[in-house]
Amino acid sequence: MAALSENVLTVNMLLSVFFLPGIYANSCGANTPLFTITTPKPTAALNGSCLNVPCSFTLAPGNTEFDSSKEIRGAWIKDGNHIYNINNGVSTNLVNITGNLSEKNCSSLFSDINKSQAGKYFLRIENDGYRGTACSDPLQITVEDSPWSPSINISGGDLKEHQSVTITCSAL
Repeated sequence: MAALSENVLTVNMLLSVFFLPGIYANSCGANTPLFTITTPKPTAALNGSCLNVPCSFTLAPGNTEFDSSKEIRGAWIKDGNHIYNINNGVSTNLVNITGNLSEKNCSSLFSDINKSQAGKYFLRIENDGYRGTACSDPLQITVEDSPWSPSINISGGDLKEHQSVTITCSAL
């Protein structure tokens, strides 16, 4: 078992070194973030469903390296380890960046959500010489096993026979 774990670790390290250059390199230690993302907070999903996350990003003031006219690749890094969807690189069916990154739209569709996908997600962007990870405000996803209870509201105070009332029902 120890030999198997060692082999898996070796393969993971080789993939990281040879096939994923710069993905794990993180600007999170920098004093000023290279860019920030805007997503709904909190973000919750129902186990087995999909989750459409509206997302946009803003570059730090004075940034001259990012060039929206050149190819832009994006990835979600979960808890600093798992990479989901790097355009033109590692790809999974778990998440698809549906937004146009050249328009600073990082909206994403997470498919078939399960409990293992709960956690913090950091957006990674690569563009020509620009490489950055949005570390200051990650996307936080929680996964629920059962649907949320609907809320029912009845307008008006005292209810009386033969009087009109409005009943509203809402659910996530």
